[in-house]
Amino acid sequence: MKGLVGRVSMILLVLTIIFGVYSFVLEPEFITVRYLKLSSDKGLKVLFFSDLHMSNFYSFHERLIKKIEELNPDYIVFGGDALKPNTNFDDLERFFTALCDIAPVYAVTGNWDYNKLDRVIAMYESSGVHYLNGDTVKLKGKKGYINLVGLPLNKKYSTPAKDNIVLVSHYPHAVARYYGPDPIISISGHTHGGQFYIPVLSDILLKKEYPILKGEGKFGSYRVFVSNGTGSWFHLRFLSPPQLVVLDF
Repeated sequence: MKGLVGRVSMILLVLTIIFGVYSFVLEPEFITVRYLKLSSDKGLKVLFFSDLHMSNFYSFHERLIKKIEELNPDYIVFGGDALKPNTNFDDLERFFTALCDIAPVYAVTGNWDYNKLDRVIAMYESSGVHYLNGDTVKLKGKKGYINLVGLPLNKKYSTPAKDNIVLVSHYPHAVARYYGPDPIISISGHTHGGQFYIPVLSDILLKKEYPILKGEGKFGSYRVFVSNGTGSWFHLRFLSPPQLVVLDF
């Protein structure tokens, strides 16, 4: 009996170590790509990501930039939360400057950006990023265009645009504060895809706070997509790897 208990304890210890290495070391360093085909008549590719949460620039961010460059987007859209406690702003500027060398970059406010928003906006300006706060910009493709609407963090907002509308916000539920013509899609982040995601259980436990925790779904009548983001807290991820989203129009 003692031998059996010892073997079971050893197996549990090994499984715990494997789980820890995977969740704290491996998955947070993965870079996955999700493709959304939204139309085929505009000749336009937009790359979306969110929740960078950078402390310091390191090899993961170098690989992230390289992967975005390989995907060759016409435009890059960032869904907010660039910051983490003790963010190195020089490193953050280095990252976004590199993105602006790939394609025009647009960004909205995240909740972690809010308390240092003046510094974040100044960093965006130095990097070449276009900051959107209740603004609508036309992104032109080879055969058409979309109207990108950057929703404010905590305010209601409409848009002067009449068609081809794509909403971008940090909070998934910000779409409930939008009033205007129906969008093609609303894209957001904030949830980290649960970060530590247990299928079914995470969706049930977090349903009240996050009706859509990750991926594609409906918020009222609107089509929405919630990204896993790319950064994390405690360098921990499980079944919600860092994610880039490619939207083809």
